[in-house]
Amino acid sequence: MPDSSLLSAVIASAGAGTALIVVMLLTGVLSTWRYTSRIEKDAEYWKAAAEDERKVSAAKDQAVTAAVQRADAAVEVANLTKGLLEDLRRRADEAAAKA
Repeated sequence: MPDSSLLSAVIASAGAGTALIVVMLLTGVLSTWRYTSRIEKDAEYWKAAAEDERKVSAAKDQAVTAAVQRADAAVEVANLTKGLLEDLRRRADEAAAKA
């Protein structure tokens, strides 16, 4: 907030309309085009950063899902292989007992 003596000097030296505009600019009620443009660019930057973060998070979630599916498939293959090997051992033992 500007000093009150500065505001009083501006009001005294300028016309009422000009003084009102200057006071509104100094107090932040009005903003300049340059300030508004800077704020809009900043908002666009953060919006893009948030969108990039969402994309990275979605890609990570997909990678985790794919890894879980691969692990589940590997466990299923291991169980099937174990069953086949147990069956083979049983058959081999039965064949050895007959001979």
